[in-house]
Amino acid sequence: MKTIFTALVLLLQVQMFFGQQQSSKTSMNSIYAEAFGQGFCWSLNYDLQLNTKTNIKHSFSSGLVYVPKVIGFGDGVYFGIPISYNLLLGKKSHHFELGLGLTNMLVNPSLNNGLSKYYMCLTPKVGYRFQKPNGGLFLKVTANLLIDVFNVQSYKYENGVSRITSSFYDVFGVGYPIFPWPGLGVGYTFKK
Repeated sequence: MKTIFTALVLLLQVQMFFGQQQSSKTSMNSIYAEAFGQGFCWSLNYDLQLNTKTNIKHSFSSGLVYVPKVIGFGDGVYFGIPISYNLLLGKKSHHFELGLGLTNMLVNPSLNNGLSKYYMCLTPKVGYRFQKPNGGLFLKVTANLLIDVFNVQSYKYENGVSRITSSFYDVFGVGYPIFPWPGLGVGYTFKK
């Protein structure tokens, strides 16, 4: 009976210890629109920031890209998903941001005479982020490198389909394997 009681007390103490650790960690949620940047033209993004009470913070962001044919660089309508991990260094509202992301982009074949394209780019970035610890205005300015990791171009012919696959060749159809690109994000951080 004593061993069961001792085991229960130890289990409760461990539970209380981990429960306190988890409650001391806080997070913030932000929604922002980004021009250029990781989404190439524009994107709508969600950012989850962890460990907001320390000078070294981590955030994960994901978004949606839609570029209509009018602005679609002649290829068609672009749809994409940028995701990234960001390391934030700084106190209070001002942060130095380092990030590494991946952006997947699909050009809609139905609007481009049977030609479809798929791009995957690695997107390292460095920049500045303004984000208050109690919520409000979210602002970020970044310098990004778009690096072609993988792309597939499919052509539809009368006899079938032909595919061309390449790597380190063409970032989103601009003709370069690596492309420097600025980014500007504006949004809102929700209060805790």
